[in-house]
Formats: sequence, C-alpha cells, structure tokens
Amino acid sequence: MNFNIDIDIAIFFIFLAVNLIAGLWHGRGVRTIEDYSLGGRNFSTGTISATLTATWIGGGFFSFLISKTYSNGIYSIIPILIDYSVTFFIIGFFLSARMGEFLGSVSVAEAMGSLYGKAVRVITAIAGILAISGLIGIQFKISSSLFSHFLNISTNWAMFASSMVVVLYSAFGGIRSITFTDILQFFTFGTVIPIIGLIIWQDVASMDDILTVLAEDKNFHFTNMEFTNPQFLEMIQLSLIFVIPALHPSIFQRISMAKNVRQIKNSFVLSSISAMLMVLVTCWVGILMLVVDPNLKPEGLWFHIIDQYTSPGIRGLIIIGVTAMIMSTADSYINSSSILASHDIYAVFYQKITKKNELLFSKGMSFFIGILSIILAMTTTDMLSLMLLANNFYIPVVTVPLLFTVYGFRSSTKSVLIGMGAGSVTVIIWRIFFMDSTGIDSIVPGTLANVLFLLSTHYLLDQPGGWVGIKDRKVLDELKKERKRAYYNIFHTIKNFNFITFCCKNSPKQEVTYPVCGLFYIISTFSSMYSMPHELQQEYAEVLEIIYHSVLFVASCFLTYPIWPVTFKQEKFISVFWILGTFYILVFSSTLLMMISNFGQLQLMIFMVDLIIMATLLRWYITLFMIISGICISFEVYQYVCTHISIANGTTHMENLQFKVIYFLLLTSSVLLIFLKPKEEKYLLTEEQNLHLTKNVMDIKEELSKMMEIRNEFLRNLQHEAVTPITGITSMGQVLHENYDKFNEQQRRIAVAEISKSSERLNSLITNLVDLSKLSSMGYQLNPEQVNISKLIYERIDKCKKLYVEYKNEDSQEFITDIEDNVSINCDQYYIAKTIDNIIINAIQYCKSGRITIKLKKITNLEIEFAVCDEGIGIPKEELYDVFGTFVVSSRTKTSAGGRGIGLAVCKKVIEAHGGRIWAEQNMNGKGTTIKFILSSVSL
Repeated sequence: MNFNIDIDIAIFFIFLAVNLIAGLWHGRGVRTIEDYSLGGRNFSTGTISATLTATWIGGGFFSFLISKTYSNGIYSIIPILIDYSVTFFIIGFFLSARMGEFLGSVSVAEAMGSLYGKAVRVITAIAGILAISGLIGIQFKISSSLFSHFLNISTNWAMFASSMVVVLYSAFGGIRSITFTDILQFFTFGTVIPIIGLIIWQDVASMDDILTVLAEDKNFHFTNMEFTNPQFLEMIQLSLIFVIPALHPSIFQRISMAKNVRQIKNSFVLSSISAMLMVLVTCWVGILMLVVDPNLKPEGLWFHIIDQYTSPGIRGLIIIGVTAMIMSTADSYINSSSILASHDIYAVFYQKITKKNELLFSKGMSFFIGILSIILAMTTTDMLSLMLLANNFYIPVVTVPLLFTVYGFRSSTKSVLIGMGAGSVTVIIWRIFFMDSTGIDSIVPGTLANVLFLLSTHYLLDQPGGWVGIKDRKVLDELKKERKRAYYNIFHTIKNFNFITFCCKNSPKQEVTYPVCGLFYIISTFSSMYSMPHELQQEYAEVLEIIYHSVLFVASCFLTYPIWPVTFKQEKFISVFWILGTFYILVFSSTLLMMISNFGQLQLMIFMVDLIIMATLLRWYITLFMIISGICISFEVYQYVCTHISIANGTTHMENLQFKVIYFLLLTSSVLLIFLKPKEEKYLLTEEQNLHLTKNVMDIKEELSKMMEIRNEFLRNLQHEAVTPITGITSMGQVLHENYDKFNEQQRRIAVAEISKSSERLNSLITNLVDLSKLSSMGYQLNPEQVNISKLIYERIDKCKKLYVEYKNEDSQEFITDIEDNVSINCDQYYIAKTIDNIIINAIQYCKSGRITIKLKKITNLEIEFAVCDEGIGIPKEELYDVFGTFVVSSRTKTSAGGRGIGLAVCKKVIEAHGGRIWAEQNMNGKGTTIKFILSSVSL
C-alpha cells in the first residue's frame, strides 16, 4: 500500500477511533432503558437540532443527491428539499405545540400503546423496526461501496465489515454517546461538502458557463412541468409522500428527548434551516459537475469526484465526511429500533423482565437489526426504492393514527387496528398487482386506506372519542398568542415606521466600531476592485472610478469619526449615514463588483465575507432585506450601465503573495469586527439595564431620609444581603484589575458577569427599600392614570425574561400566558409595573426548571385579578401569609435559592396603597406557589 493511501486510511481510522472513544465515554453510566433512549432529557436546543440534522441526512444523502441533481435536475431537487427540510419545518411549526403529552416517552410505540393498548404498541414497534432496517440498509450500502472502492475489497465483505463497526459502536453507547458524536459528525460533513464545491468550482471557467448549461438542460426548465411529462408526475408523487411528517421512531425519539414543546419547535426549525442549506450546497455540487462534464455516469459520480478532485489528505477528509453521515444516521436508527424490540415487544410479552436485562436485550437486538439491514441492502440496488420500501412499512400503518392523535383525534383500539390492517393489506396488494402498471407507489393508496377505514369504522361503529383535542392546550394557545402578537408587532412597526428612529436603533453605540468598519470597507472594496483582470478594469473604468471615490469618501468618514467635531456628532446624522453607507458598500458595491468581474472567485469570496460581516453588524431580518434589495438594485444598475457583458475570464490570476496579502487583510479586519460585535451587544444590554434602573436610582437619592423607620430590620439583614454583593463586587473587581492582561476573554467575561450579578442584587435591594420607604410614608400620593394593564404585563414579561432568565435555564423555564386583551384600569403605572416585576422575578429565581404561568382576567368592569404560578421550590403552607412581611423570607429561600424579604413586602404595600389585596397559595399538585392580587379602579 503506498504512502498516499496510508495517509487517507490513517485519517479515516483516527476519525473512527475519536468517535468511538468519545461516544463510549459520554455513554458511560447508562443503567436503564430510559437513560439508553432519552439520556436524561437534559440536552440544549442546539444539540437536539444538530443530532436531528445528522440523523436525517445520511450517507446516501451526498452521493444520491449529487447523482439525482446531475441526471434529473429540479425533478429530484424539489422532492428531496421537501423531504430533508420542509417536513422538519412542518413538525416544528405546526405539530410541536401539540406533542406535549408525548414528552418523556421511551419510544413511539410506548406513546401509541398508552393510548390504544398492547396490540397497537407491538404493531407500531414491528413497523418501526422494519422501516428503520430499510433506512439503515441504505447507510450500509453506501459504506460498502465507499470501502470497496478505496480499499479494493468485495462489496459484500465491505458491507459486512463497515456495518459491524457501526453496530458495535451503537450498541454500547446509548443516546448520550450518539448525540455527542452526532454533533462531531454534523460539523464534519457540514465542512466537507462546501470544500468539495469550492474545489470543483475551480474547473468552471465563468458563471456564464453555469447559466448556459442551466438554460439548455431541459431538466432545469420549469416550463416542462406538465402532466404529460413522466418526470413531473414522479416529482409530484414523491413530494406528496415526503411532505407527510412520518415521525419515524428516531425522529420521535428526538421529540421525546426535549425538555418542553418550545424546545421541540426551535430544534426542528433550526434543523430545517441547516438541512435546507446542506441540500442546496450539495445540489450546487451536482450542477457544477454537469457544467464540467455532462457525459458522466450519474451512479458513479461521487467516486469520480473523489478520484479526480481530491489529493491525499483531502481525500481522507472527504471519506470521513461521508462516513460521518453514515455513522450519525445508522447509530441513531439502530438505537431507536433496538429500543422498540426490547421495550415494546419483548418487555410487553415478558413483563417480568428486569431493567438490567431489558437494557442488555436492547443491546443484543442491535446486532440482529444490523444483520436484517444488511440483508435488505444486499437485495435492493436502488436507494430510492429502498427508501420508499422502508416508508411502506411505516407511513400507511403507524403515521396515520399517530398524526390523528397529535391533532386531537381519539378512537378505540378496534378502529385503529382495523385502519392499520387496511393500510398493510392495501400496500401488499398494490405492490403485487398495480404498482408496476400505474407507476404509483403503494404508500399513497395504503395511507388513504388507513385514513378511510379508521374514520369510517370509528363513526359507523360508534366508537368513543372523536376530535376531543390535545391533552394540554396551554402551550399551543401560548404559541398562537405569541404568533398573533408577533404579527401585530410587525404590522404596528410597519405602520409607525420612522427611518431615522430605525437607523438610531441599529447603529453602533461604541465609537471604535466606526473606524474599524471604515478600515474593513476600504480593504474589501479595493481588494475586489484591483484584483480584477486588467482588461475588465479598463472596460469598466468609469464605473470603477465612481465606486472608488464614493467608497473612499464614506469609509474615510467612518475612519475619522472619533475626531469629528462635537457639533457634527449628532446621533441622527451618523446613524442614517451608517445604515446607508453600510448598505452601499457591503451589498450594492460588492454585488456590482462581483458582476463586473464576471463572478471571479476572489470577488465572490469577498462578497461572501461582506455579507457575513453585515450579518454580524445588523439584525438578521435587516441583513436579509438589505441583501435582497441591494442585489436587485445592483443587477438593474449593471444592466443599465454595463450595456454588454465581458467575455473575459472571470477567474482571477494573481500572484500567490498578492492573494495571501488580500486574504490576510480581509481575515484580520473581519475577525476584528466579529470580536467587537459581542462587546457591542453587551454594551447595549448594559445600557438597557441602566435605563431600566435610572428612575430607581433617582428615587434612591430623593428618598434616603425616609428609610430610618425600618433601620433596625435592615441592619439585621445587612451583613448577608448587602455586604455579600459588595464583597463580590470589590473582590472580583480587584482580581480583574490585577490580572486583566493574564486573563483570557472567557475569564474576563466571567469576572464581569459576577460583578454585574452582584451589582444587580445590591441595586435591587436598595431600590426595593426605597420603594418600601416611600409607600410606608403616610403622606405619599399615588399618581393614578388609565393604564392598559394587558400591554403592560406583556412588556414586563419580556423585560424580566431578558434581564433575569439565565442562558443555562432558558430551555428549562417555560412561560405560559393567559392574559385577556385590552384590559385597562386606573393605577399608578410605575408602582404596578414594579409589583409585576417583583412577582415575575421571584418566579424566575425560584423556578429554575418548569412552567411559569402568568394570568390576567377581568372580574368586573372595574376589577382585575393578576396571578403568577410557578413550579419552583414553593413556600410552606404556614408561611404563605408571613412572606409579605418586611425582611421575612421563606424557610426554603434562606439557602442558596436566595431571598431578601423585600420584593413581596413592596408588592403588598403597592397593592394596599391601591386599595387591593394580595396573597399567596400553594399549587394543587404541591409543586411551587401562586402569587395573586386583585386591583380595583374604584378605590382610586
């Protein structure tokens, strides 16, 4: 074996070893089937999103999609995009809020069995295993062809060897190890696919070649989409099949792993976006290959790419990228199918099985399912056929009653079994007698048969249930209200849009950002301009001259901004100038230069860097709008000004040193901007916190003299409640001052966060004391006004979540609102807002994990009731009244949970000053506390 092959093999085996060691290390401590399946349900949203994408995008994804794009064009791109992206979006956006009752279920079969009994549970498990075995078979087929090609061994031996590696790895790791390795594999193939595209792109002379091929190839013409075209009919059929959220066992397992339905939604939406990008990039590779050589065999296309476009070392990276896809999909499928076999078949029939034996049986089943998958892979040559065959086992049998259940339809076991049987029989009959002649896959008639028999038997046999709705509608209603408020806010923003105000909100608040941006603008624009071929510079000299002077003027203004006279440093002027200048340089000029260069590679690279920097500087929706509008305007200007298209080669032929200098300057300046962005966001958050506390600080100065009457109680609490945060501020500040240069960025952030946390605690203590003093003064007068209390509560919720919810808890804390719209009342807005804040902050601090429900209802035209219910540590029943006393804290908050004994005292004073009443209750389930108050306009 030569040295070059040895390098690739070494890279491959190192990758396998790292994944195996890391996977087994993170899977240690698995004792029960619940741990093996769900891993404690303590995963972040990003982790679940990564493992979703890695699971669904398998080894066949790369080779299959490239070959189908090459041979079938949009007729394969559209259904595959639906399968890998749109379906996830449907689950996240439409189904997630309805799936709360399934969270924590070990498997999809267990969830179905809890509703419809053992028979349905076992059938679901069998269907799931058969479906997953087919999907695993696809991975094994890809891995066998990969190893056979590069290691020169027979396909069957390669399939057996590669599949055994994956089976061994999956059997012993459990979901924790699978999830961890999925993240590694997600980033591996997420990096490899774009690298392949960039390497192939070097063989494309210009963008014109790509446009010409797309214009001439009938498979990329939307005009050919008509019912007489067999490709179009097949595309419609596949799209209809793939758009159905099949909720395969491995996907259902990811749903069940989530902490709450909000995390399900966010995970699937993020996964949908990442999968869409990967599909588009992979399709782009197929299009590039069509441009380079339209006469290749599609089935061997990916081998041709690896053989012709990779060198030793790079080839090894490509192989481990594809292997990562195989492993991340196969291990997840094997894990979920082995759980179905042990937990939902064997444990159902042999109920005396122990937890330990159930886990061992599950690991043993991994080997059996692996062998079954190998047999399926050996008997099928077409991966698309194997994928559809796998779905035939599942969608017509399980998906139909499962989706009906998600949407709130309940029936009897009899009707569900009849529907499952009808779906199975129809699939078998259709595949034997009708599929070849009609060209319609058996999934469609099988699914329709299940729906028809399920509904007809339910109503004709008068079965119990029907459209009873989902078990817990709180989250669903909350998400609907959030969506409604979001639409209202968008409409309200558009209606009341003010360009100057918009610019002020989205411009940098730190002066250093302007000169750094000015430097980057000059480097990127001039690098793009002067790296063009000389012929293009001469041809478009007039246009380039305008861009040169205008960019130089704008960038110079930003560069010199710190030394501008104070008279000209008006926020309105610099903010508008910043937005327009950034749009002109990063989008308009960059796009125009890219088109003038005939899509030269360096200009395209600079254009992409410009867009990344813009996304870093501005909010995503502003960036998206600017990119779309800027590209459209640039295209129109190009068409108008540049009346002919140059035939010069757009590829930039530069000396190596020149390229390195430009790349270094771009990299340095862009990294500097990206480094400044978190500081900018931190500055904005700090500024917002300061604005939030400014009024309270003013009150402190005015009311300190009124604090004498509570001096004795305060002194007894001073040592812990005041000295502790002061000590934290001074000691951490001293450490930070003495070791600032020695600390890295993360250590400095931690130190600043500790100082900020102590400052916030001290400030909250003093502010509450001042308010308590003011309200204790008999001569103090409230300032009542008509207040939209509904709107005020939403504003305070958003503010409290932003300022007090810790990042590590944001996935664990679930906020539910039940607030009547447009409820108004006469009150002192400042103090009522303060009361709402204190109650919500209490819930956030003492309910680190669980649901926080905030309610507002109108009792009469002049009376309202507000309540905050949390699932936190709670208050003992005998202390429910005392906690409203000054400096009184619950016995459960005298520990690390905190508690200063002032917040609720302030609330009591405020509500009593308004003539209302406030009280605390224990929740019915014994978990957490509910704080309520009633307020009446009559008392004012």
